[in-house]
Amino acid sequence: MKKYLFLSFLMLSINFVKAQEGILFKIKFSPNHTYQIATNLSGTINTDLSGNKELTDKLASQGITQPLVATMQVGTNTIATTGVISTDNSFPVTIVKSGTPAINVTINGKQIPIPTPKNAEMKFYGHVSSDGKLNLDSLAGKKLDDSTAAPFKKMMNNMIGAVNFPEHPIKVGETFSQTVPFNLPMANKGMAMNIKITYKLTSISGDNAYFDIAQTIDMQMDMKGINISLTGNGSGKMIYSVKNNYPSSSNSDIKMFITVKSDKFNGVATAKMSTSATYQIN
Repeated sequence: MKKYLFLSFLMLSINFVKAQEGILFKIKFSPNHTYQIATNLSGTINTDLSGNKELTDKLASQGITQPLVATMQVGTNTIATTGVISTDNSFPVTIVKSGTPAINVTINGKQIPIPTPKNAEMKFYGHVSSDGKLNLDSLAGKKLDDSTAAPFKKMMNNMIGAVNFPEHPIKVGETFSQTVPFNLPMANKGMAMNIKITYKLTSISGDNAYFDIAQTIDMQMDMKGINISLTGNGSGKMIYSVKNNYPSSSNSDIKMFITVKSDKFNGVATAKMSTSATYQIN
């Protein structure tokens, strides 16, 4: 009994010291590792098109009444494999979104078939530089430098480059915020989105650091005469492995308000989205 009490006291003391010292919070890849990420997204979208009689009459003739209530579930798997570190302290990364995503959509309770390719695999090649930043170099072996791939490469690398972590340890109770841009300019259309994420370290236990997450989203999209505006906010939690410099699990819930404007119709919608992810590192 005394031994058990001593060990319990020792563990509590270690966790107390860690809480006082804090942790260095940096999500990053390490060389010679495999990262398996399973993500699930579920959501409900309520759409009001009642101000567009021509459109609502057409939908009604197809048995679709107002308001539209759509539910969706999407599951994806991603595997990132890192290689040997080189003399310049960089190392290669291959990221594979494998298999066909599991997609389930219903509108007003009616199942809607969603065509998906038999093999929806996407493969990215890149490298992690000496400063720990991920850079994408090619997609499925094709260099990302042509007119169609270049905007995608620029968007992804700009987004990754904007993700910065604190240089000093975070203590329990402290917060840290990131603002991540997500911009995709294209011919006759474009999307601009900013995501702000605030992490609050709530506790440290052993190798795990526990965070509360608050996030806001602001998006504008113009697409061939249609303007889509989206705002949202939400919260979630994350367990971060100090040893692996990577999450072990995360989840979030977010509420969004959406407006759609065009010459032919206008619409508003509200949405609730839940995301969960598990991470396995070897």
